[in-house]
Amino acid sequence: MKIVAAPTFNEKVISLPNRERREVAIAIDRLENSERSELGEFLVPISSKDGVFVFKAGMVRIFLSFGNSDGEEYALLADLALPHVEHSRSVTSGGYHIPFGSDPMKNVAVDPNRNMAIDPRRNMMIDPRRNMIIDPNRNMAIDPRRNMAIDPNRNMMIDPNRNMMIDPRRNSLINPKKNSLIDPNRNSVWDGAFLFSIDCRPTSFFVRADTKVSLQFDLHTNFIGFCALAGENINGFDLNGRWTSFFAKNGREGYNNFDTSGKWIGFATKSILPTTSQAE
Repeated sequence: MKIVAAPTFNEKVISLPNRERREVAIAIDRLENSERSELGEFLVPISSKDGVFVFKAGMVRIFLSFGNSDGEEYALLADLALPHVEHSRSVTSGGYHIPFGSDPMKNVAVDPNRNMAIDPRRNMMIDPRRNMIIDPNRNMAIDPRRNMAIDPNRNMMIDPNRNMMIDPRRNSLINPKKNSLIDPNRNSVWDGAFLFSIDCRPTSFFVRADTKVSLQFDLHTNFIGFCALAGENINGFDLNGRWTSFFAKNGREGYNNFDTSGKWIGFATKSILPTTSQAE
């Protein structure tokens, strides 16, 4: 069976202790060398409607679904968890799930309004108006208007309109409307990044398409834009490839979101894409 792994799955595997990493490797080998009909004793359905299963790999639990492409069956590895580690989660009135540690309403450490270290109004190092290194208007290396490599209008590899592999309208694996594993409304163990307004309200969420592009969806899973890596920054674009905003690191795992003039407009409490330094 062919194996397809989401970027977030690969990142979590890398962070596992050696023993658990070996257990995941054994599980993937079993999946690759088995037909789905042979995996019954290892699979536990958690959503029969959406075809979501948990695969037991020693102490590790792998969340996956199955599909078929050109007559070949594949397993999509979406997420993993260690069951003996409990993660408290916040469930909003909208039905989507925000991990407690990533929810600025519940965790003061990730709320810029209560943690001055990650607030660009009080920390000049993470404010593009006072730090030119993170300001695309003064640093041409991270400005898509002056650097064609990070401009989707001139680099088709980062443009979902021309690269079907990163286009959720043509690739169902990265479309939360078709893949419940990456939909926070239907997957209670989804652990991706939300974009919050300054007053800590979730406005959208991100799905990684590859290592350089992340897709942005509103809370109803409508595709509304995408982000592309720009060194340590991340640039945001609308569906037509128009530059609309940028993201700069907040000194921790998350990012602050600014409009193109450098005005602070929101933040994310988790990583949206692995930046250059994280990839090294």
